[in-house]
Amino acid sequence: MTVLDFEIELAPDVWIDDTAAMPKPDYAYITLTDVTAGEAAVFATWLRDSFAPAPQLVRFASSLAMANGAETPWPLPAEGDTAEIEDALREHLDCLTQ
Repeated sequence: MTVLDFEIELAPDVWIDDTAAMPKPDYAYITLTDVTAGEAAVFATWLRDSFAPAPQLVRFASSLAMANGAETPWPLPAEGDTAEIEDALREHLDCLTQ
């Protein structure tokens, strides 16, 4: 499996240090740990708008979802700003805790 460890500065003094993996030629995932929904939203917005060739292919899941048996990742909104992405991430987490 191809793996890339990376560290990027999301904002002044806000760094994430995580891993991207590509277990299959047409599938990859990025693991973010110890980030807030807001920080994850900044990263997800950048990924969707600047890197992903097809924004509708960007999906997300949380360790909480996986621990609760959810196997299907949620689609990242194809449009919208970072605040809207953060809202989607929080909605995902809220529905899992109810």
